[in-house]
Amino acid sequence: MASSDPQPFPADAVIRVESAASTMDEARALSRGRPRGAVMAGVQTAGRGRLPGRSWVSAPGESLLATAWLPAADFGRRPPSLVAGLALVLALEDWAAADGIVAAPPLRVRWPNDIVADGRKLAGILCESSSGTVYVGMGVNLAQEAFPGAFRTPPASLRLLYGAWPGAERLLGFVLPRLSSSAADDDWLDAIRPRLAFLDAPVAFMPGLGDREAVPGTFRGVDGDGAALVETPAGLRRFASGELRPAAY
Repeated sequence: MASSDPQPFPADAVIRVESAASTMDEARALSRGRPRGAVMAGVQTAGRGRLPGRSWVSAPGESLLATAWLPAADFGRRPPSLVAGLALVLALEDWAAADGIVAAPPLRVRWPNDIVADGRKLAGILCESSSGTVYVGMGVNLAQEAFPGAFRTPPASLRLLYGAWPGAERLLGFVLPRLSSSAADDDWLDAIRPRLAFLDAPVAFMPGLGDREAVPGTFRGVDGDGAALVETPAGLRRFASGELRPAAY
């Protein structure tokens, strides 16, 4: 476990706004003079994803739309996106335990920055760093009953998966302590390994960004820097960026 715990997020450092173009942009402005904090929005009109052209837009009250920030030093050399993914899964497990929910598909971290369950995407994470601060943007589907349109990965919500969901503010109350503790956890690799999607399963790995040829192999987990490890016919390969898909995608 971590040798010491960072200071928790102050209760008065959670800022609520009715609407924001992007909570990431709001957080960058609001974090001046505040080493730790979070901003959450009821509506987000231009939330961005990790890849160009992807966004996270939600109807009012249906999602947790938030960005938390904390000193980069809290993470040490631990990869923020995976650590934040682990923290979000642990927070959702905390909520389910608190509400006595047991019958639901297990939550998994899909490398590098999604939370999935039963092959469907429940949440996305986007981490950015600036001037010694890490910004952790997150979008979690809470109350949606349907998702019109076409999606590369079918989406899901807590309502569809669990038949129950917390309010966004309540869920954030579970997330922030987990983010603080996971950021400083020296044993994060042990904690995340059983929660990785596609672990020891056949995958098609898409290296880098944009159009590229898939690398077939078996996903063997991640290393201490957060790189994906894929066992290929040519041996074990390490990928620092790209996209992980099931082999039958």
